[in-house]
Amino acid sequence: MKKLWHIALGIAVVAFALLFSLAAVTNVPTACDATDDAVFEYVLHLKPLKNPQTFAQEILAIRQLQERTFAIAPLGAGIPDYQPREPADFIGKREGLCFDRSRTTDKALEYLGLPSRHIFLLYRDGGEGFWSSMFHSKSSHAVTEVKTSKGWMFIDSNTNWIALTRDGQVVDADDVWKRTAEFDTIPSYLTRPWWAIRGMYSRKGQLYPPYIRFPDFNWYDFCAWLIMG
Repeated sequence: MKKLWHIALGIAVVAFALLFSLAAVTNVPTACDATDDAVFEYVLHLKPLKNPQTFAQEILAIRQLQERTFAIAPLGAGIPDYQPREPADFIGKREGLCFDRSRTTDKALEYLGLPSRHIFLLYRDGGEGFWSSMFHSKSSHAVTEVKTSKGWMFIDSNTNWIALTRDGQVVDADDVWKRTAEFDTIPSYLTRPWWAIRGMYSRKGQLYPPYIRFPDFNWYDFCAWLIMG
C-alpha cells in the first residue's frame, strides 16, 4: 500500500510539473513592447495620462482610444488562427473581430496608464451549466475591463460602447447584463447573461504562441481573479 501511495504521489508530481510547464509556455504576456508603443504614439496618437488625473480625463482618453481604433480598423474579418494579433498586426490588417480588437485595447489602456485585463465572455445560452457551455457552446465574446478612479469598467470591442450608467457609475463585466436598464443605450448582444472569465483569451488555443490546442491565458490575471473571488 505504501509503495502504491509513493507511485501515485510521483505521478501527481510529474503531472503537476508538466501542466505548470505547459502553462508557462502558453502564457499570454500583457506588457507593451517597443513596437506596441510606436503604434500607440505614432499611429493612434495616444498620450499617456499624467497623474493625478480626473475621472473625466480617463473617460475622454478611453473614448479617444475607441474612436481612433475603429476609424483605422473597423469591424471586419478576424486575423486567422496561428497568426500574430498584436496591435501592429491588427492595425496593419485594417479590420478585425472582438478577439483582435480587445487585445489592442488591453495594451493601449496600459500604455495610457490605466490598468486593464482581458475578459472572455461565455454566454449562458440554453440554460446549460458552466462546463457544458465551456466545451460545447459556440457563443462567446472578447472584451476588456479598465480600472478607473471609480472602479473596474467594461469596454466593448465590437462597438464604441462602455459600461457607464446614465448617472455616471461604472459597471464591471460581471454585472453589465444584470443592469441593462441603467444605460441609455446598450448593444443587444450585451443584454444576454454570461460568465466573465478574467485573463482568458481563447478556450481552444491557437491564437497566441506557441499556437497549440491548449487554452490561451494570462495566468497571472486568471489566477488573481480566482483567488480574489
